[in-house]
Amino acid sequence: MKRLFRILLIAFVALATLWSCERRELEYGSVSVNLRLKIKLNVRVNGKFEELPEPEMMRVMFFDPDTYELITESYMPAKGGRINLPPGKYKFIGYNFDTEATLLRNDRNYYSIEAYTNEVSAAMRTSMLNAIRYGKSATKADDTDDAVWDLALKRLQENPIIYEPDHLFVSHQDVEVLNVQEDQTIEADAETIIETWKISVRIKNEQYMASARALLTGQIASNFIGFPKEEGKTDTDVTLMFDMKAASDDDENDMVIGTFNTFGKNPNVESRLWLTIIIKTVGGDTVEWHRDITDEFFMDDAINDQTIHIEEEIDIPEPQPGTGGNGGFQPGVDDWNEENVPINI
Repeated sequence: MKRLFRILLIAFVALATLWSCERRELEYGSVSVNLRLKIKLNVRVNGKFEELPEPEMMRVMFFDPDTYELITESYMPAKGGRINLPPGKYKFIGYNFDTEATLLRNDRNYYSIEAYTNEVSAAMRTSMLNAIRYGKSATKADDTDDAVWDLALKRLQENPIIYEPDHLFVSHQDVEVLNVQEDQTIEADAETIIETWKISVRIKNEQYMASARALLTGQIASNFIGFPKEEGKTDTDVTLMFDMKAASDDDENDMVIGTFNTFGKNPNVESRLWLTIIIKTVGGDTVEWHRDITDEFFMDDAINDQTIHIEEEIDIPEPQPGTGGNGGFQPGVDDWNEENVPINI
């Protein structure tokens, strides 16, 4: 009887164990992989290549190839390093994590990661628009139609004004990690998605210029870095703000020059590139200058060199005694500096 009871008990346990089991895929542990990054640091400016500083840190991210959701991420030096990953296929993105102006959002999905910059502060925007509205001297090209001129001014007033982006070096590709004992290496190339342009305009009476700032319409606001560079460009129309400075060209002509970064021109065929330069003089006055530079932007030389030169001259008037706010003794002007206030977190 005891023997029969034991047999029945063993049979019951075996059946219970069988019913409680479920079929599961065989799981592997993580594999150590060497990620080797090669960053293209040369960018074209003014007809020649300039080498940018090497990034301090890279953020590397691996996504599910079917759902595009983030699986794992890590941080490493610019040349790469080792990372542990379960065997399988991934979509990979790497980018430098040391930018100040260029920000990233929506980074949990491969195709939603968006690089962008903030809009300028409301105070700075108001200051610049007031300078355009109440500037002492306003000029535009003689062949500019009044309706086009009005549209350009309207766009300056309505479109967002953003800071120029830092260079963002991006790498993205499909990779596979094998379940093998041999050492594996993933090689990835990264290049910037940002364009660097140079604009120069001739000026008269350079000695009277205290500072200069430019606004350029017809730019785009961001780039989805999971796509190839050109495909990732958005069509959000914005105005880019950047500083300019006085300099001389090879023929010793006085110039106001600005080198700026941009995500690129708005691909919309109706998008026009209006350049507005706001000059603060040593006498405290504001001189504004406007020009449609769309045609110059698409000239072969400009595209090849990413440089635009305007021969038209901006005349900076001589300051009159007493206009600087200091009785004419030491005329000066405050720049558009923002006030930074620390916040305790």
